[in-house]
Amino acid sequence: MPEDSSTIIGNIIDVQCGSLTAALIEDEQGRTPTITIGDEDIYIGQIGSYVSIQQGNVKILALVTRMTEQEKLAPVETGTGGIEAVRMSCAKRIVALVPLGTINSDGEFERGVSLFPTTGAEVHAIGSADINLIFTKFQSKGYDVGNLSSNTSIKVCLDPNSLFGRHFAILGQTGAGKSWTVANLVQRAVAIMPKAHIIILDLHGEYCWSDSNGSSCSAFSDNIVRYVDARKLEIPYWLMTYAELCDLLIDNTEREAHNQIAFF
Repeated sequence: MPEDSSTIIGNIIDVQCGSLTAALIEDEQGRTPTITIGDEDIYIGQIGSYVSIQQGNVKILALVTRMTEQEKLAPVETGTGGIEAVRMSCAKRIVALVPLGTINSDGEFERGVSLFPTTGAEVHAIGSADINLIFTKFQSKGYDVGNLSSNTSIKVCLDPNSLFGRHFAILGQTGAGKSWTVANLVQRAVAIMPKAHIIILDLHGEYCWSDSNGSSCSAFSDNIVRYVDARKLEIPYWLMTYAELCDLLIDNTEREAHNQIAFF
């Protein structure tokens, strides 16, 4: 990652365990500051954008999560000092950063930060080539799940073995696209892992439904999906728990229900 003074956008003013705060270099108020890197125009301070924090051998990639302003007094001009000098107020732009990982000596991205910078460290704007270091590690897996929202030219690649080998959740408001995201993840997973076995419990008919002619439709190709209607699914009784058997066989509205449960 080149240390180019032309890409400096600010300096670190506060360091905490999981967050950093930087003050941006003063610019004309009311104007959106930009820096050109190669053929890219980088908008400084955009939420979701990436920056590099550099200090000696420390090189950290961080995500911009907040931008605010603080009022400060402009310095007194030379020759206008004294009690009667008027100091105009101006705004100082402040950005909150979340460190994502470090760039090692080989130019590879490593998650986590073991050595934090001190106050005064330089904050640099970065282009697509540097941001892509975060995702190049898993590009060989071939499992790209979409494009980066802040830079659509960069594909986001994940390790499917790690992703499906542990628990994860997809959260969002109604209509945000949770079902579409699940379908997208599964479609891309079976494309690169055709022998994978994936079970989807579709309680609302979002991934398999019937059209106006009564024909079954699915979000997946017919040659890879097998649809099982829960109403036709036979489950052996020994697979059910005690509580499930009581709910199935005993009517709780009956007067003797408690005796039946005790006997059962």
